[in-house]
Amino acid sequence: MMRETFPSAAGRAAAHCDALLKRRAAPRELGHDFELFGERLAGALRQVLSARQVRSLGASPLAASELAERCGPLAASSVHTFGPDDRAMLLSLDGRALLAQLDRAFGGSGALGDTLPAELPLSADLLAQRLEKQAMAAVAGELAGIELRPGRRGPNVAQLAPFEPATALTVLELEVTDDSEAPWRIVLAAETEALPLLLPRSAATHPHSGPKRKAGAGDAPFADLPLTASATLVDMTVPLHRFAGLAPGDVLPIMVARSVPLRIGETTLARGTVGEVDKQVALQITQCSLGKDTQ
Repeated sequence: MMRETFPSAAGRAAAHCDALLKRRAAPRELGHDFELFGERLAGALRQVLSARQVRSLGASPLAASELAERCGPLAASSVHTFGPDDRAMLLSLDGRALLAQLDRAFGGSGALGDTLPAELPLSADLLAQRLEKQAMAAVAGELAGIELRPGRRGPNVAQLAPFEPATALTVLELEVTDDSEAPWRIVLAAETEALPLLLPRSAATHPHSGPKRKAGAGDAPFADLPLTASATLVDMTVPLHRFAGLAPGDVLPIMVARSVPLRIGETTLARGTVGEVDKQVALQITQCSLGKDTQ
């Protein structure tokens, strides 16, 4: 049997230039990652809110001056900070849905009229605080390693003013379906330029915008992968009694295979004939299972 081990790659010291180490995805490129985070968050919220369904409506850019309109006239909103410079994240819960949940808790139908109060009553605000804690626990769970610090709360996003009016935001909306008369929304907003702080691993490993290409057998890190190949020259059957009587000087007639299989493990890659090159036994490939016959 011929056996050859392909040479392994020599150890290489990793050399990282500053440009590679400092390369980070632009904040706008992380919008898709924020959407993926939203899809994971929807699954987590479905569990903590005991809702029939929670689905992400996607992430979208928004100016901070338009945030109050997006959250609605009555909402339970809270500001949470993160990062070394206390960047803000806003969580907003639909106020109408909170009032409907409270009404059902006291035996009502949950149906509300067209007129809503300017602020949530104390009982509804207490319900909102409980839901906020559950929601932010789910957010923190999906942003592992990010510390979210609770801050101000209020029913009016405009009064809270967590962002400067001209600040570019990325807003994630989630739709909750439960026992309410209609689905209701949860809004999560953060500064677009702060997304790398929320998604540090995505920011550090975000692919460049160039065309993607799968690495082939001739490319790193596969090219120098050592593989052990075997070529079986003789495959013959010998009775047990013949082996039992073997002694030095005995001659066993053998016939070298005309088509010698070249294998890696149990996989036959090619077949060939035995010859000689530079006074060494060699195998001339005549058939290759990875490509066309070379004969």
